[in-house]
Amino acid sequence: MKFESNSASTTATPPLRANKPEPAPTFSPDPKKPRPRALTGKTYNIETPAGKAFITINENGGEQPFEAFINTAKAGSETAAVSEAIGRLISYILRMVSPIKQTDRLREVVRQLIGIGGGRSLGMGPNRMRSLPDGIGQVLDMYLLEKAGAMPVMEDKSSSPAEKTNGNGNGGHTIEAEIANAKMKIGDLCPECGEAAVVNEEGCRKCYACGFSEC
Repeated sequence: MKFESNSASTTATPPLRANKPEPAPTFSPDPKKPRPRALTGKTYNIETPAGKAFITINENGGEQPFEAFINTAKAGSETAAVSEAIGRLISYILRMVSPIKQTDRLREVVRQLIGIGGGRSLGMGPNRMRSLPDGIGQVLDMYLLEKAGAMPVMEDKSSSPAEKTNGNGNGGHTIEAEIANAKMKIGDLCPECGEAAVVNEEGCRKCYACGFSEC
């Protein structure tokens, strides 16, 4: 009887290697359009639930929005940091190399910002401002409407004769409005409740919304 041997040489199979993940797509070294030496633009001044805000929109040579700067409160506060961050992101979106027109990009930014609510709002009805981002979105929307000729250029309301007086010699302010303004102290963002109600008093920081204090 013949017996076949199983000692035939076999080819060793290499160990299976895990598939390497494909590298994520990266941007070009500088995906932003270079900033010209000088730009023209306009600055809007509005009251928001986080305090007064100055929103500047600069345009390029083609009269397209090119960058935005947002300043609120004093430098070094949390509110100022949030405002600067929103302005930087808007500017980055406008300056990116893309076939989409800057006005169309800004219109999408408006769609994302308008309607964001916070813990405090200003105004009533169509003039209601729900938060700082909502106020920024409203100003950007106003800017786009002005460019399209859909509304007149916004003027400083504080200089309008209708607001200087309401017939009773008190400059258009009512007692109820004065009481409401006295109760609402606008300051920095509170780390406990998130309201813009932290003010510096007697060497301490106090939140008028939740009572948080820091000395």
